[in-house]
Amino acid sequence: MDRICLTALLALLGTGCSCGSDEGDAGADADTDADTDTDSDADTDTDADTDTDSDTETGSGTDTDTGTETSSGTDTGTDTDTGTGGDECPAGQILCDGACTDVSTDEANCGVCGNVCAGVETCGSGVCGGAADVCPDGMVDCGGECRDVSADPEFCGGCETPDCQPDQFCSDGVCVCRPGLSDCGDCVDTQSDPDHCGGCDDGCGGGEVCAAGVCGADCGALDECGGACVDFETDPFHCGDCGNDCAEDQVCTDGECWDYEPAVGCDSCDACDFCPGDEPCCNLTGYGLSCIEADGCR
Repeated sequence: MDRICLTALLALLGTGCSCGSDEGDAGADADTDADTDTDSDADTDTDADTDTDSDTETGSGTDTDTGTETSSGTDTGTDTDTGTGGDECPAGQILCDGACTDVSTDEANCGVCGNVCAGVETCGSGVCGGAADVCPDGMVDCGGECRDVSADPEFCGGCETPDCQPDQFCSDGVCVCRPGLSDCGDCVDTQSDPDHCGGCDDGCGGGEVCAAGVCGADCGALDECGGACVDFETDPFHCGDCGNDCAEDQVCTDGECWDYEPAVGCDSCDACDFCPGDEPCCNLTGYGLSCIEADGCR
């Protein structure tokens, strides 16, 4: 009887242990499932992070190399002006786009800057298709008259160009202020002009005159014309008398206006055969060697 009870008790105890083990196994299985879920979350997060690597591949910003190629600004070397006159060119040549050019023979600038001869035409005496022996070297045929368009104030730069103004002369084919005059908006003599005495816009006071670029009380040995102290013998604005202007193709010599033209091709008057027999060759200050319609040089 006691053995039967003990056996039954042991059987009951074994069943209880077996039930406890089953519950533990179930808990372990649940933990494992939770771990698996955690791993899958971690994998998902990692995948999302790696997807954002594509943002670092957008390197198009490094391809903007065109900014370093904008070097056209260095090509503006051809902005040279057509010229301001002076002694830049040899006798008989004029400035065309900054280059000294003989328009009597240049097919790209025949007779005047920019006049291009067509086809196989040559440029002779400044005329497309013209004969080279019509005019002396460096001169242009202007309606039957040979003219030096580099220095002739009536044909300055070409046969059809406007005449220079009376206060101008022609140099390198450009009308500029006459020798001794300054550009103060107009061509003026700062040695005698009371409104520009000694420099542009340097005016003299009331009652003063301008002599040798200095404002003063009187003109001394010079002649006064409206506050300007001038020399009637040489002043092209007051030649022989106040207000007697010489024309653009004239100079004032001995108080008279005389026509002049450049002595083309002459290096000195001693060996110059350009001037007509009745016109002397004179070396005029600022104008150079010139032929004058006078009875001699002054």
